[in-house]
Amino acid sequence: VTVPGGAIYREQSIILSPFDNDVTRNFYGKRMFMGSQGVGPFGVMESDALIIQGEQKLINQADELVLLVDSTKFSRRSSLILCPLGRVTTIITDDGISDADRRMVEEAGVQLIVAKVQDKRRDSASVA
Repeated sequence: VTVPGGAIYREQSIILSPFDNDVTRNFYGKRMFMGSQGVGPFGVMESDALIIQGEQKLINQADELVLLVDSTKFSRRSSLILCPLGRVTTIITDDGISDADRRMVEEAGVQLIVAKVQDKRRDSASVA
């Protein structure tokens, strides 16, 4: 585990260097996995400028960007855009995603993987 130098921001659970030429510029990743506050036609959104600052450094050094979000993130918006939707390679979400949001993702050229979610209430009712 490599921990970059910088200031610890406990609320955001990140360590962030104030310098552009910090150690993160030396990191490379084939795939970067991340979550987000929201997803919309303008892109991937976050609500905290510090998170955006840290993630943008790493996004630019990864070949593929995989977004892991539940379907409720497609209805949430934030005033800060992390990156355009076209920068995302793949979105993995649950089967609650709407048809309109599916089309938005596909029109952006982003691969969509939908995971089926078990309805625990329905499963327990069928056992009883």
